[in-house]
Amino acid sequence: MSYLKINVIFVLFLFYFLGTNRKGLHILQLEHYYKDRYLKWMKQNIGTVFEFKKIVLLVISSALILSKYRVVGFVLTIITYILLFLTIPMKKEKKPFVVTKRVKRQFLTYLVLIVILGVLVNVFPSVLSVLVLNIISIISYVFVYIVALITTPIEGAINKGFCRKASNKLKEIPDFKVLGITGSFGKTSTKYVINTILSQKYNCLMTPASYNTTMGVVRTINEELKPIHNCFICEMGAKYIGDIKEICDIVHPDFAVITAVGPQHLDTFKTVENVAKTKFELVDSLDSEKGLAFVNWEDENIKKVKIDKKFIKYGLHDDSDYYAENIEITEKGSSFDVVMPENRKINIKTKLLGELNVLNIVCGVAVADKFGLSEEQIKMGVKFIKPVEHRLELRQNPNGSIIIDDSYNSNERGANMALEVLGSFKGRKRILITPGIVELGDKAYEINKNLGKTATKHSDFIILVGEKQAGPMLDGLKEEKYPESQTMVAKNLDEAIKKMYELMDPNTVVLLENDLPDNYL
Repeated sequence: MSYLKINVIFVLFLFYFLGTNRKGLHILQLEHYYKDRYLKWMKQNIGTVFEFKKIVLLVISSALILSKYRVVGFVLTIITYILLFLTIPMKKEKKPFVVTKRVKRQFLTYLVLIVILGVLVNVFPSVLSVLVLNIISIISYVFVYIVALITTPIEGAINKGFCRKASNKLKEIPDFKVLGITGSFGKTSTKYVINTILSQKYNCLMTPASYNTTMGVVRTINEELKPIHNCFICEMGAKYIGDIKEICDIVHPDFAVITAVGPQHLDTFKTVENVAKTKFELVDSLDSEKGLAFVNWEDENIKKVKIDKKFIKYGLHDDSDYYAENIEITEKGSSFDVVMPENRKINIKTKLLGELNVLNIVCGVAVADKFGLSEEQIKMGVKFIKPVEHRLELRQNPNGSIIIDDSYNSNERGANMALEVLGSFKGRKRILITPGIVELGDKAYEINKNLGKTATKHSDFIILVGEKQAGPMLDGLKEEKYPESQTMVAKNLDEAIKKMYELMDPNTVVLLENDLPDNYL
């Protein structure tokens, strides 16, 4: 085969290969670079990974190249690559692909592999080279996994260096307090509440948004920590046993907050007991004498754990050390009293919606009290608390309609509380838009079905997003005999929003519950 022919095919192969691998790298990024999670995505999306049309066209063209119709096979191969490239899905990404330094290192690895491949097909410009290119195209998504494997040792070494730097920076600041926050849900909202109140006395550094992985925490310290800070509020997330301990070994927390233990990330944790074990890695890391944990005493799974460190209970009932009473929740916000030790009380009025936010504020008051803030400082701090973006955030439209944005992510208890908030808007048309809850392992069907059943009690129209996700919730709707005329399954969020605008009038309230990234829909 001539150099011209092989290079024409190689260039066309390259365009298609890089196009599909760009999507694969995006999925890997959405899966936080966990290789096992990327493999799971490939298994769940086998039709995308091994596209039937691609396999048929490349197999036929390969067969023709091996036969006496080699010229026809060559032409068909060219047409196939042009067709495959032009039909690469170009849909709008909900969470854009970010070209980080890590991604650049992966691109460099790709470049090396492509150069090697280009040299080989030019050294051996034969039918066999075309067949190799066709096989690589068929398994193109697998190459993302191969690149991840190749770069793992490099990333590990780089990350260890960043971790050492962050740990050393924390040690350099005298009289520095570190508060770790973790839980199956509620940790980000609680973090913002605590930060707002403590800022009345302390100069706090807080992990931003959802920077709750090891490297997210490390990046926050390395880039944001200054000598003027005297408190670090560190959100800690986990998908595997040992994730919380890994963060604790870097930041060495003095205080801990456990917001909840529930059926989250069961696809990796497998059992709620493993979730509890992982969350309490934070408490285990505390100093036996000086450390102090704050635990949500409304959570039955937390109550089951034997806690061998000093701890404070916060909740909504008087079996806690800090608790709320005289709770009044309306569509405009919440008011309640926080009862503190020695029968002290602080009256709270907030625009935050839902019982879960009441609980978060009680936690914030408990932490602030133990951090030495006066009651006046606590009251002032509470006044500054604002809804966290995309977490039961109420938005008023110019025409009078309301959107409750709870789209960041979802969990069983939080979703049910959000539905109760939606139901509190009496006399309005209530619309629910949701894809349901993910990462629930074997409990996914049961929990989503029950969520569907609960939704029927609080919604006048239900829009389910994602045909793959909708099944369990639909079964829940049917079991409750919810009218089909008040139900829609949308292919994606754009289609759901279009339907929302068709239904919306000035008397409408819409709950956006969970918004899954591209690797789930």
